[in-house]
Amino acid sequence: MDHQPNEHGSHGDVHLPDPSIWPLVVGVAALFLGAALIFWSRDTGNDFAGPLLGAAIVSTLLAAFGWAYEDGRMKRKAEQSHIRGPREARYTQVVTFGIAEGQVETARTSGVLSRLESSDSALRDLDGFQDLRIILSPAEAGPSQVLVETTWADREGLATYEQTRRTMLDILATHPEEVVPGSVQVFDMEVVRDTKDVSFRFGAGAAFTTIAALMVGGFMVGAGLSLFQSDGTGGEGGNGGATPIPANPFRVVATDNKFDKAEIVAGPNAEITVTLVNNGAAKHNIHFLDKAGGTTLAEGAEGTIIDGGGTETTLTFTTPGVGDYYFLCDLHPDQMNGTFKVVEGGPTGIGETAGGGGGDVPAGGEQVVATDNKFDKKTLNGKAGEEFSVTLTNNGKAKHNIHFLDKKGGETLADGAQGNIIDGGQTDSISFTVANPGTYYFLCDLHPTEMFGDFIVQ
Repeated sequence: MDHQPNEHGSHGDVHLPDPSIWPLVVGVAALFLGAALIFWSRDTGNDFAGPLLGAAIVSTLLAAFGWAYEDGRMKRKAEQSHIRGPREARYTQVVTFGIAEGQVETARTSGVLSRLESSDSALRDLDGFQDLRIILSPAEAGPSQVLVETTWADREGLATYEQTRRTMLDILATHPEEVVPGSVQVFDMEVVRDTKDVSFRFGAGAAFTTIAALMVGGFMVGAGLSLFQSDGTGGEGGNGGATPIPANPFRVVATDNKFDKAEIVAGPNAEITVTLVNNGAAKHNIHFLDKAGGTTLAEGAEGTIIDGGGTETTLTFTTPGVGDYYFLCDLHPDQMNGTFKVVEGGPTGIGETAGGGGGDVPAGGEQVVATDNKFDKKTLNGKAGEEFSVTLTNNGKAKHNIHFLDKKGGETLADGAQGNIIDGGQTDSISFTVANPGTYYFLCDLHPTEMFGDFIVQ
């Protein structure tokens, strides 16, 4: 073994940029953007597109500025290295040896190279340690050469390492079948000039922390943009212009945190049934009062609190005389409220006008709400030999319909059992009669693998 202390002169001007985290951040931003475009195109109704798009924008901007700053800093360092005066030198120790022919793979997996890599943890505990590099030059025939380089901040650090150098040599000595005898050489050298910056290490923990911060910040920006957009498109009382108005005037859709109606109209001294559908994630209810801050309007006029995700509840009560009253969500009274107007000739029952016909919604018919891309019901029930009526309300942005079949992949169940394809914000009602009991099938013709259910006829 040769041990050759050496202080060498300057070498060729080669500028190697430091390892950078920003290409990884750009890749993450591209991943966010791709996911946002997928959710946006499919419009699945889960509001992931906005936050993901925000995360992509924030990640891209930070990566662009960070990458540009880092590249400029490295260029300035390279330029200044030509004119700056002497600085405190770093020191390096190089150990070279040969690996016997045919032993390289063993050395990589469980042999001497694997052991040298694992020694990095022990070296980090030593004062002044900055870097460990292991370079292999594999040869097709004959010994393969290995260079192990450690970098130290000062001479004292190298001196401390000198006392432990025997540990590395011991590693080589424990693999005589891999290390070529007489090939081990050790060089101690002073680094006169380089542009490698080892004072800052961007480890895995810092990288994941940066990515997590970008994700959180981006999701917050995207969620804020989505909230701003939903609030900015609404009309009076927070009723968004993009929110469809169902045909049933007593059907109210709740999201977080608004009703789709700022006003509900009904006839006087009549029994009405109000249906609340909670399409939000938070819990909601609907409660009718004699005035803002007043008392419950009538027996049964306070709805139960229900979970989100398309759940629904109904409440039935008798309206008072003509006048203006109030309704709200007890959990969000400042955001979710409106006027309950009782007028002569207003709707009664489940939505039919007083003294008139049933309007667009067949009396006693089923109500189905479509979003992108699901129905709010997975099971519908009918009676054999009796007319079955259903109204589809499209609360999504994509087109939908409802179509009843004799079985999955089968034929239309009966005349009139296939609804029209409607845009978001529209409704469509169909009626048909099934002669025989059984379990049948319904779906959306445009999204048959996502929007379907069972139609049970008794």
